[in-house]
Amino acid sequence: MNDNKIQIIKDDEIDLRALFQVLWNDRKRIIQITAVATLIGVLYALLATPLYKSTISMYPSGQESGGQLSQLQGMASTFGFDVGGGDPSFHIPDIVQSRRIKTELIYHKWNSNEFDKPVNLIQYWEIDGTTGISLNPINWIKALFASDTGSGYSTLKWETAALEVLNDRISVKEGKSGLITVDILMEEPEIAAEMANTMYPAIVDFTIKTHNKQARLNREFIERRQVEVKEQLTEFEDALKVFREQNRSIMQSPQLQLEMERLMREVEIKTQVYITLQQQYELARIEEVKETPSVVILDEGKPAVKKDTPKRKRIVIIFLFVGCLFSMGISIFREIFQR
Repeated sequence: MNDNKIQIIKDDEIDLRALFQVLWNDRKRIIQITAVATLIGVLYALLATPLYKSTISMYPSGQESGGQLSQLQGMASTFGFDVGGGDPSFHIPDIVQSRRIKTELIYHKWNSNEFDKPVNLIQYWEIDGTTGISLNPINWIKALFASDTGSGYSTLKWETAALEVLNDRISVKEGKSGLITVDILMEEPEIAAEMANTMYPAIVDFTIKTHNKQARLNREFIERRQVEVKEQLTEFEDALKVFREQNRSIMQSPQLQLEMERLMREVEIKTQVYITLQQQYELARIEEVKETPSVVILDEGKPAVKKDTPKRKRIVIIFLFVGCLFSMGISIFREIFQR
């Protein structure tokens, strides 16, 4: 065969008949490699852990400010300082994908069919190197051959490993209408649904705490400004009182009239500022205790009736296709480089 080499490329062009002849001559190798790749795909599809998906959907809740609040904020801005009052802006997909929310999910106790008591995700995925009280016999077999690495791993390393798994299990989509969809994949449909439904109160709790913290800082700022303005108002009122006592007849003195008008103007301005701050203080106290959910749940998570992954047919077809291309590529390159 070495004396009759087939030229696949002639005059810088691929000869399709020669290419087909090369593939046909090497058909046994191609079939063998393709069969091995397909077998690997079948084994992977059969051994891959089935995952079930649960989905929740929610809308960001609209925050409406009352007319009185907007007017008071405008008045405060006119006097040259910011008294807040606006709700902080939350991007829900960022909160869902945050380490904070995922860490809460990791250490939450979940009811599993494989364990006789609730376990967190580190225990459920056996990241800590122990099977605990798993009821699955496969886990007992794994425990016999597992090395004793539990003492060598810190909690932070276990948590980081769990986060890496959870990052691939949670996906968030935000539609043009504002609809936010959260998909969660887990080994058990009940845990996937429970985890999806736990996501909503976790988001609400985080946003409410953040809002209340901002409202508390706003109230404390207003309190400090109240003290400062009250002291300034008292000083100007005392100054105006002393001026009037010392200058009972000022009609004949334009300078004294101007001085009194200046003092009266300062008293009036500080009075208006103090009244505005007092109103804002009452509104800030209301904001501090207000617990308005940042999102409104539309669809709750339900246990899936069938697995979402792995898609076995698709996996086998992909491995078959890749194996076929790979084997044909080997045959072609062998023919080219042997010339």
